[in-house]
This record gives sequence, C-alpha cells and structure tokens, in this order.
Amino acid sequence: MKARTRMAAVLVVFTGACTSCEDSTTEATPPLAIACTAIPPAGFAPLSVVFGLEVTNAAGAFDVRIDYGDGSQGTDPAARHVYRTAATYAASITVASALQSARCSVPIRVVEEQPAPPIDNRWPDPSFRTTPDADGSSITGRAPLAVVYNLCRSQDPEGDGLFFRMDLDGDGAWEHFGTTGADCIHEATYDIGTHTATVCVTDGNCPSWPLCDDLPRWRFHPYQCTTYEVTATR
Repeated sequence: MKARTRMAAVLVVFTGACTSCEDSTTEATPPLAIACTAIPPAGFAPLSVVFGLEVTNAAGAFDVRIDYGDGSQGTDPAARHVYRTAATYAASITVASALQSARCSVPIRVVEEQPAPPIDNRWPDPSFRTTPDADGSSITGRAPLAVVYNLCRSQDPEGDGLFFRMDLDGDGAWEHFGTTGADCIHEATYDIGTHTATVCVTDGNCPSWPLCDDLPRWRFHPYQCTTYEVTATR
C-alpha cells in the first residue's frame, strides 16, 4: 500500500500598509443654489421690474434664463422688464453651471393703471439751506471745506409727504435719498478745486427706489432742484 500524503492549506494575511496604493477619496461637489427677488414685486400697470439674483456654488461661468411669466424671456436679471397688463405673473429664473442647474420663482402682482394726479395738486415749497451760506448758487471756503445741505424746512401745500435726494459729488448718482428727517440733511467735505452739488425735493414718497425716475407717470409733482458750485481754496 502506498501511504497517503496529507496536504495542508495555508492562508497568508498581509497586515502591512500598501505602499503603492493611492488615496482615491473624492470630495462631493456642493449643490448649485440660487435665490431671486423682484424689485418691485407689485405695483400699477405698466410696471417696470428688475430682478435680483444670488448664485451659490457655481462651478465657474453660468448661464441664466429668465421666464417673465408673460410669454417673454430674457438672460439679464438687471435689465428692466415692463408688465403692461394687470395680472399676477409667475416669473422664474433658471441657472445652469457645469452639469448642475437650479431654478427659483417669484410672483409679480400688477394691478390696474394708476389714477391720474388731482388737478389741484400744487407744487411743493422747497427750502434750500447750506452751511456755510451760499452766495446765490456759489459756496466758497478753505479746504477741507465742509458743507451742510439742509432741505428739512421744505413743505407741501396739501401736506403730502416729501421725498429728498442729493448728489453731493457731482457724479450724477444720488448718494442720499429718502423721506425721513435723516434724509433731508447731509454734509460733504471737499478738497481743493471746484465741485458740483445738486439737491432736490418733491411732494411724494418714492414707492421703489431707484425705479421712480423711470415710472411713465409720476403721481406727484416732479423734483424741484438747485445746483451749487462749491469752490475749496488753499
């Protein structure tokens, strides 16, 4: 008889670290997120609206598509869109970035055309005061020249609320505007040279700055303004 040979199986377990392996862990891409607003969200027809858009976690450049809810589309949220008919519109904005997209929506309520202003609405009585006092439309002093512009004594014959705005550096942009006591008085300081300042008052509350200048009909009287030439010397 031949003797049987018994073979034993051996399991070898390696517990050492793999020195030739690479870490294949990947980080998850955060989801694209957007938020949108309409300015203003409601008003009289025809209503001029711009949109605010906030985009988070976009992978580089992104595409924007706007559905205004009235059958028209656009790509620029800052472009003014006019809703001419009274209705409630479901406007939406879609943003696409890489392989992701996100959508937000905002309702816009447009009501019937604003009534015409009363024919007996009288002009406001503006009060333009400065410190130091202006000589006509000129203000002169040594630099740095601090000038206070005060419209707070302005009044309206019908008692309408007053709205103020001021461009104190002559760049064409209104740095200060509003309806409160803090909005009717402001100070600016000028370096050597000649500068321009314009201050205005009207008898009406602006419903949605900065769109008030673009309304097709202004319910109240237009602004009454005055412009000063400010000269700061050595």
